[in-house]
Amino acid sequence: MANNYIATAHPSALVKFSAFGHFVNDKQQHLLTVKSRSLELFALEGEELVELKKLPIPCTVTGFWSFRPKNHGKDVVVVLSRGNELAVFELISDLVNGIKIQTRWTGKFPAPEELKMEPLAVFHPEQRFMCLALYAQRLEIVEFSADLKTLKCFPIRYPSTDGSRILGMDFLSRPGSAASDSMLAVLQTTRLGHSLAFCNLNIKIKEKEKPVSTYSKLDPEVSLMLAIPGNDVVPPGAIAIGNSTIQYSNTSKQPVSVASPFLTKIVVTAHCVLFKDPVTGVISYLLGGADGRLVLVVVRLNTKPSPAPLTSDAKWKACRINVEFIGVATAAQTLTVVGHGLVYLGAATGPVSLLIKLREASRNPETKFYYDILQTFTGLGSILELHVVRNVEKQSLEQASLLAVTADTFGKGLTIVRNSINLQDPVDVPVSGMQKAWVTSSPESAGTTSRTFVLSDFTSTCCCTLDKDDFCETDPGGDLILTSRTILFHQLSDSLCLQVISSAVRLLKWPQFELVQEWRMENLAITVASLLKHVLVVANGCTIHMLHITSNAILPLRTHTCTNEICALELFADHAGDQFIATGEWITSNVSIIQCSTMALIQENIQPTGDVLPRSLMFCRFSEEISYFFVGRGDGNVDYFIFDETNKEMTEHKRIPLGTRLVTFIKFRAQGQVNVFACSDRPSVISCRNGKLLFSNVNIRDAVDVCPFEVTGDLSSSDDLMVVRESSISMGHLEDIQKIHFIPQHLGFQVFRLSLDAESPTVAAIGDKKDCRSNKFAIHKSPECVDERLLYILDRHSFEIITTFQSADPMDCLSCLCHWRVAGRSFLVVGTETERQIPDRTEKKGDGLEKKWNGHLIVLELINDKLQIIYTYTTTEESVRNVASYGDLLLAATDNALLTFEWLGHQLDEPNRLETGGSLNCHLDVVDDTVMLGDVQKSVVLAKFNSTTRAFEVTATDYTNYSFVSLMQRNNQTVMGGDDRGNLMVLATKKSENGEGDVGNQQALEPTSWISFGDPVTSIKRGSLVSPESIGDVSVRIVDSFVFGTSKGQLGIIFELEDDVFKLLKHIEAHLINETQSLGAMDLASSLRFNGRLMEQSHAGFVDGDLLKLARDMRSSELEAVLGSFKLAPENANVKNPSLDVGFVQKILDDLSRLH
Repeated sequence: MANNYIATAHPSALVKFSAFGHFVNDKQQHLLTVKSRSLELFALEGEELVELKKLPIPCTVTGFWSFRPKNHGKDVVVVLSRGNELAVFELISDLVNGIKIQTRWTGKFPAPEELKMEPLAVFHPEQRFMCLALYAQRLEIVEFSADLKTLKCFPIRYPSTDGSRILGMDFLSRPGSAASDSMLAVLQTTRLGHSLAFCNLNIKIKEKEKPVSTYSKLDPEVSLMLAIPGNDVVPPGAIAIGNSTIQYSNTSKQPVSVASPFLTKIVVTAHCVLFKDPVTGVISYLLGGADGRLVLVVVRLNTKPSPAPLTSDAKWKACRINVEFIGVATAAQTLTVVGHGLVYLGAATGPVSLLIKLREASRNPETKFYYDILQTFTGLGSILELHVVRNVEKQSLEQASLLAVTADTFGKGLTIVRNSINLQDPVDVPVSGMQKAWVTSSPESAGTTSRTFVLSDFTSTCCCTLDKDDFCETDPGGDLILTSRTILFHQLSDSLCLQVISSAVRLLKWPQFELVQEWRMENLAITVASLLKHVLVVANGCTIHMLHITSNAILPLRTHTCTNEICALELFADHAGDQFIATGEWITSNVSIIQCSTMALIQENIQPTGDVLPRSLMFCRFSEEISYFFVGRGDGNVDYFIFDETNKEMTEHKRIPLGTRLVTFIKFRAQGQVNVFACSDRPSVISCRNGKLLFSNVNIRDAVDVCPFEVTGDLSSSDDLMVVRESSISMGHLEDIQKIHFIPQHLGFQVFRLSLDAESPTVAAIGDKKDCRSNKFAIHKSPECVDERLLYILDRHSFEIITTFQSADPMDCLSCLCHWRVAGRSFLVVGTETERQIPDRTEKKGDGLEKKWNGHLIVLELINDKLQIIYTYTTTEESVRNVASYGDLLLAATDNALLTFEWLGHQLDEPNRLETGGSLNCHLDVVDDTVMLGDVQKSVVLAKFNSTTRAFEVTATDYTNYSFVSLMQRNNQTVMGGDDRGNLMVLATKKSENGEGDVGNQQALEPTSWISFGDPVTSIKRGSLVSPESIGDVSVRIVDSFVFGTSKGQLGIIFELEDDVFKLLKHIEAHLINETQSLGAMDLASSLRFNGRLMEQSHAGFVDGDLLKLARDMRSSELEAVLGSFKLAPENANVKNPSLDVGFVQKILDDLSRLH
């Protein structure tokens, strides 16, 4: 069994559910959104949504609804998990914990059969119960008590025929109706078609009464049912949305049907009520289609009574229905009204969710749509393919990057994913030996690009100016000391600056550099200094001098003598304004805290002694609630603590290696947030997000010091930095500070398949026709234009189109491609699938034609930026589903065989054919001398290459019903894949003792590890998001690493760990599962269990890294208690592991977190 650590590298930004209501209090409304593993709360400020809270969701949410119980002050949230577990909770807010979840009730429904439909839920508008449809022929009724702490659940049988299922349902209402009325409209599909039925639910006797009326003449392509309330004339009813039609019916069987071209071939994925008037019977719905269409449907009930008797040719109709085209946006998973004319559109496949404002009359002059985009929420779209590459962009440090092929309506279907932060558009100046840099500003330079810098090396100081790209040394004049090393320089105001050198502290006029006052002592030799506003502390050997800087004087305040010589200083203040001095000592390497008001030592030796010298200290308050203290060591390690404002001490010590050489810190502000730049041979930016520290690698070598471009007296929000390096100075704009960067490439077409060659300067891609998504959306072009696929050759760095290729046969559909290097030449091989109509030779049926599939292998070569066809091979009655290269051989997976080709110099030789017994071999992967094939009939085949026969021979097979959507080969005996239910599995060869399941010398593939990750995993590749060069040494040995993407745009990593570390993490995970409450107190173990009937066991062979993040936040005493019950294997029971302490385990958890 493989030991797998699985974790989320980037959470999904695609929205599954959303709701708007009074969730926190009865005065303010908020927007709740549910993503794959998070619940987010937004407040509407004007016409902007502002995120207030983000809560993790370890379980897989399959249903999410909100409602306001009668006589209840707030909206209540109902959540259904994958295991049919139902939870009812509210959001509460207090001053101590902020916004948190208060669970009212949780319970689980029995699951006698596989869930074969999307869960549906409706709430009675007057009574305190909901109707939940989980199964094809049964409704679950959930009654809520007044305090929401007790729920009664019972089933009601809904008679239906075999193969039928409920597509939609809703309660109906009309003015003056009794609160006990429980009329339910149900849209059902059967083998005979669709039907719309109206029936009463009798809650007292727990039965469904006979339908009041049924309407069966529905469009066979109906995708949605919407309730229409009644008025004094027309009883309540419903509309069914089909292909180009809307059909209305009510309890009195008064049908109305309208047709609209705006509904042609629409598949409605989201809807919301825009307006509702129960008195006049006017209701309007906004519909969102799978192709991005936004359509407005307005239903107006007739207010005049119908003539009696109503004849078939009468003009009276129960309602009038109008359909208006609003525009096209990203495909919506949810539509939620958040204000007057404001609608939140949650993306289904990505990559952008929107806040839009509907226009009442005129169109938007640019888009010609009846809405304006107010706010965008970007993310990664549904992932189709992943490719691990190196150095996608030319930077100074090699990067580990991904090319993600994503579903994107906007034509940006290719995204570069990087883990490190880049210095964009850098300007390099060859200056060697510099150690420190400071920037100054003056009123004259305001609004200009001119900057003045003070730089210092070990023996001297100089002044330089930067104007655009012109960087030169200048003569500052005045009394600025240039013949000595400057320890600290700071511009105090528009007229004063401070220079600290080894022999004196000098107060100077700015910008004349005229001396105002100098402070020095006999035998003074300043080594380190720290400044906080107008208070300066300097160290002279073992003595600390505290000075006050005024506009015209330097005033001594206090002194303190330490036991040993001081090598590092940091002056900082707490919330109350009390000042403290942190000191680092040369001999003992101790770090201590001194209170400035009394110069008394309040905390000594805040970390273990005997370590490498502390070379830099930094106190940083990231927010009002969170303050950290950092210690940079000479060996590249960084210790960090939480500063306890109450007890005035450093607590919760942790350590992280950021490099191999000494670390120094510089504080700067970017994107409105305070951050810390850690300079070393592997620089990092330390930031705090949601109360947790993030260490982001910076793609620069050997940063000695960093100087942010600041405004006088305050840190600016500019992201421009000067980076002092060993042999140069680099100036540029720092990217957004986040753990993973996404760089979408606007190609103008949707990418389906991609191929890269490490030695080639180009990238090959199969996509739809360029500019078919003009005006941003494919709906404006014909389906033939969208379905037409071309081969694009792109530049590897700029992703500009070099050339294209289109098959001469219009029936050919490009399906796959790969690079192939053979005989000193570089080929690009493209596979096609072609549907042909040929005469039926057996028995004529219908038009006497039957469908047959043919395929081609087209060998292309890029010559002078043009693709030339070298050779074409045709496969008869089978399509080419996938291609790959194996040395000098070409492998092609067809419908039911593996073809192996050799190159004869001018053409492909006749292939060696290996029958796989499967059908439509979509998955093909080669590792060493073994090839893996996977088909749509859920079989997996491993075949090993025989060098004697130069052919592949089957070694292992698996025919279980796992429905893989992604497959990859870990080694010659193990495969890993994700199925369509969100499970992730590892299958390994196993030869049974009695031979059962084995065929000849073939072995069976059996599952050894499995876990439910929630969203279907669509692509798995060997590799990592983090370059080993940028991380350095870690405490955990990674045997192998993989990255994967999901259908919801989620990125994850899988590490194969050694046994001892895996057992330790598994022990911690078991404790967290038992002690941690999930969303609504749901069972965490159930959410990780295999999703399906094939395996009922708990997850095995995987440890959930997302859950282990909770252990990083545990206090040392809590983690120590968990480790106390950890027992080693029986054979090692007498062996004591001296390294198994809290610090060692915390380092393991931190290192694993850094690796993704």
